[in-house]
Formats: sequence, C-alpha cells, structure tokens
Amino acid sequence: MRIVWLVLFWFILTTTLFSSVNTLKKVEVRNKELHLIFSAWINKNNIKKMTLSNPPRVVIDIKNSRLAHRQIASNLSSLGVKSFRISQYKKSTVRIVIETYKPYNCKHYQPMSSRAFYHISLPSKGKGTTIATIIGNDTTHHSKKREKIVEYSDDEYDNSSDESFVASLFANSSKSTKKTYTVVVDAGHGGKDSGAVGTRKHYEKTVVLQIAKRVAKKLKSKGFKVKMTRTNDRFIKLKNRTRFANRHHADIFVSIHANAVSRKSRSNIVHGVETYFLQNSRSARSARVAAKENSVVLNRNDRLSNNVILNSVLSGPKLVQSHKLAIDIQKRVIANLQRSYKGVNNGGVKPAPFWVLVGAQMPSVLVEVGYITHPRERARLFTAVYQDKIAKGIAEGVSTYLVNREKDID
Repeated sequence: MRIVWLVLFWFILTTTLFSSVNTLKKVEVRNKELHLIFSAWINKNNIKKMTLSNPPRVVIDIKNSRLAHRQIASNLSSLGVKSFRISQYKKSTVRIVIETYKPYNCKHYQPMSSRAFYHISLPSKGKGTTIATIIGNDTTHHSKKREKIVEYSDDEYDNSSDESFVASLFANSSKSTKKTYTVVVDAGHGGKDSGAVGTRKHYEKTVVLQIAKRVAKKLKSKGFKVKMTRTNDRFIKLKNRTRFANRHHADIFVSIHANAVSRKSRSNIVHGVETYFLQNSRSARSARVAAKENSVVLNRNDRLSNNVILNSVLSGPKLVQSHKLAIDIQKRVIANLQRSYKGVNNGGVKPAPFWVLVGAQMPSVLVEVGYITHPRERARLFTAVYQDKIAKGIAEGVSTYLVNREKDID
C-alpha cells in the first residue's frame, strides 16, 4: 500500500510540474556549458534545437517557460562564443541564441542530478585557444581557460594508458593547498559485515581498513585534517558514515571498498581499479556494483521509495565536484600502480547510486581498489607495498582536486 501511494504521489507531482509554465531563474556559463536553472522541473520534450549558418549559431526554444527578468544573459561570456541572446520569443516560449565564430556540435541534455537544470554544451575551442588534453573520454580541468566538464557515455571510460600523460601527473603531485581541509576516510563494511570474500582468509573489510589507515597517514603528512569513520573491525550503518562526515564539517568524503564478481568463471578475467560518484547509473554493470554494496541496508521490497529518496538528494554542484574529485583520484591511483606493476586495469570513473554517498554535504566518492575475487589482484591487495601505492594515489588525487578547486574559486 505504501508503494502505491508513493507512485500516485509521484505521478501527481510530476504531472503538475510539467503542465505549468516554468520560470528560467538563472543562466550561467560553467565548465564549457550553458547551465539553465528553472523554478521547477522541466519537460525535455518542450525543448527544441535548431542549427543555423551565416553566421553560425545554435537556436534553442523552450516551450511552457518564461524569463525571470530581461537582463538574464547580460553577463554571459565564453571562449568561442561571439554572443548570447536570450529572449521571451513568445508568451510561453523562451528562445536562446548562441552565436559562435565557427560551427560546432552542440549537445543539450537534462542532468540526472536535478530535473530543474538543463545543460547546453559550448564550443570547446575558442578563437586562438587550445582545448584540454583528452585521454580517451577523460579530460583534465586544471586551467580556467581549459576547463571542461567530463561527459561519460554508456561505454563509460577508456581503459587505455598514456606514458607521457602518467609522467605529467607526477610532475604536479607536490603542489599543496592554501588552506587546511578536513577529509573523512571511510573504510567500507566492518564487524558483522565482511563485505566481499576472496578466500576464507581474505575479507574486504580487512583490506579496505588497512588501505584507509594508510590513506589517512598520507593525507596527514600533506597537512590535511583527517577523520576516519572506523579504525577497527566494527560495523557502522551506511547512513551514519556520511552523518559523521557532515558532523565534522568535512570538505571531502572518500569511501574505500574492494570489488568482486559473483560468477567463478569470471574471477580470473575481471579486475581493475574503479572510482564512483553518486548518480543514477546508465550502466547495468555499475548498477550491479552499487546494488551489491547497498544490499547491507536496503530493503529489496521497497526499491521504489529508495529510488525516490536517492533522486531527491542529488544536487548539481555537488555532483560536478564529486565527478572531478573521482577523476583526480582515479588518475593518481592508476598512475602510481602502473608505474610499478604490470597488467593493472584502469576501470575508469563511473556514476552509480551508492547509498553510502547519499546525504554527504561535500564532494564524495567511492573507490573500488581492486577485485578481491581475482587471484593476482587479491594477492597484490594484501601486500603492504601495493596498498601503499593505492593510498598514495588517493591522497594525491584529493590534494590535486583541492588545489584545482582553489584555482577555480580564485
């Protein structure tokens, strides 16, 4: 009965939101995208795009909408864009015109983070400027002129490595932040919850605690304040982990886990390091990984209400920052491991609905440090040297992210 009422409420709410005239409250340029912020959820079917030439421009009409004020586009600027024009084209239609120096492939989409947001991509290259260095589908975001949000596809991220790029990562690893930040390091599972099991002697809860302690030590050596959700073998509810981080006013939340496959026939095949940030996944594999971690606390018979709650806590700004944090951590961990070990697989950065990240009021990620079911990777994970490489990468990733964040704010 509870689920029926939730479905009914959800239907009435979305129908009401989509049928009324929406207000475009704010427009801003961020990460080579035009971000539109509305007063309520928008129906993406009301948005139509046209591409025109002489001069090159993109025209986007948004039906059932109105402008909050006429000067909404007065302060907009972006490399590669000649002008922005936003007007009340018709009584209930807002028109956006983006005039550029050269034609470009304009993508527009509604982020999963908030249905009241709408993003329109802008030219990645301006007049006489260079674009960010791209590795596969990944990209750096270390310069204001080169800043670009990383988009992921259903194929997620390329697993290829580039030696020159890996070398460049180490060249900047010594940079430090201007202020002192608090980082909460969360060792997954614990106590009655062993997590994934490799053999009778190899438990996820054990190896992630060992790595978490090493991460904490390295972060402290870099000048960070560090709090750990657990320092021994005890069980902590998932919701209490982010509550702990919020209570300590943490700037970063990093949860450490080890992955596993359920089918023995694939235990010798699937391996690698992956970093996740909170978002509903378009990948069945990512969803399965999250479901495995979430199974400790979630009721399988109440999936609808859990999804409703999950959708309600996703926020745009935190999502973007968590995404960037995940990229920096993944790059550093892979760079450290591939420098010393052969066959380390880069599983990439992926979105997934991990319940342990729900409720965090700061950028938060979950690092799957390897597959405990893969014989070679399991053996490495339980050695001090391999753990140290992973910990070093996580600490460097956190530091890199915060240094770049300071530059963005400045």
